[in-house]
Amino acid sequence: MWADIVAQDYDYDENWGQIGAGNKFIYFSLVECHQRNSITAEDTVIIMWSSQAREDRYINDKWYTPGSVYNSDYSEDFIKRFTDITGYLLDTVTYMQSAENLLNSIGCKKYYLSTMPINVSSGLMSNLIKKINPGVSEEILKLYQLTLQQIKPSSYEIIWKGDWSSRDHVIVQENMQERYNSLRERYNQFAGPSWPSFDDFFNDNIKKIKSKIVEEIDKQFNFFDERDKVKLLKRNDRHLYPIESLEYLQSINFSLSAKAVEFAKHWDKLVMAGQRSKWPIDRAKPVRF
Repeated sequence: MWADIVAQDYDYDENWGQIGAGNKFIYFSLVECHQRNSITAEDTVIIMWSSQAREDRYINDKWYTPGSVYNSDYSEDFIKRFTDITGYLLDTVTYMQSAENLLNSIGCKKYYLSTMPINVSSGLMSNLIKKINPGVSEEILKLYQLTLQQIKPSSYEIIWKGDWSSRDHVIVQENMQERYNSLRERYNQFAGPSWPSFDDFFNDNIKKIKSKIVEEIDKQFNFFDERDKVKLLKRNDRHLYPIESLEYLQSINFSLSAKAVEFAKHWDKLVMAGQRSKWPIDRAKPVRF
């Protein structure tokens, strides 16, 4: 959404992003874009760096971008043997430094935004980190500090204030029947013999249920959180809504025209009313691998 807002102030734009993509995908996209289009000093490149520990892979002639490896269907054995949060940090800053070197050689205008803080050892992602070497991480951050200092504060810090639940009250009104059916199907699939019926669970009629069972439903399967989101008691989508994207851009002092601001406000009203199908952006995807 942020890219659509910014695009209002340019005669031509290309969006090379992809849902779930990490910093490997972003850097590879930059290099391929330059190889295909020959970015010049007259162009502007804006990068929203993603969070670390995302597994981007080019498989069967397309990019596979499932998001964080620590919140995916990768096996525990794979995560234990082949992932390392300090290694992901090294990957990330190398992509960032390489992007900076390339764009500096071109001489174009460039802006670096971010979704998450670079220094994940700060504790903001402590629930995802399996292991980290603070000493090595400190050395990495110091070595690449000149480039890292150019990256704007993250949307996680500015919009979410370091807490994903801080905007649970900001909810899009949408048809919940499909999500309700999906939750009911999953609940009944995993329900133990002592679990309450789905209807009792959904309507919170669980006072007579043993605390051990309630804890199993909550902590092992996270069904209470899913239920609250289906009942529109909690926000389901952690992506920024149009007005939040505008808030982020303005907070980092990104220059926007009145046209771009009005674009964000107008479409935020429609999105919040559940009218996403009326989204005006219908651009062709760039030619790419």
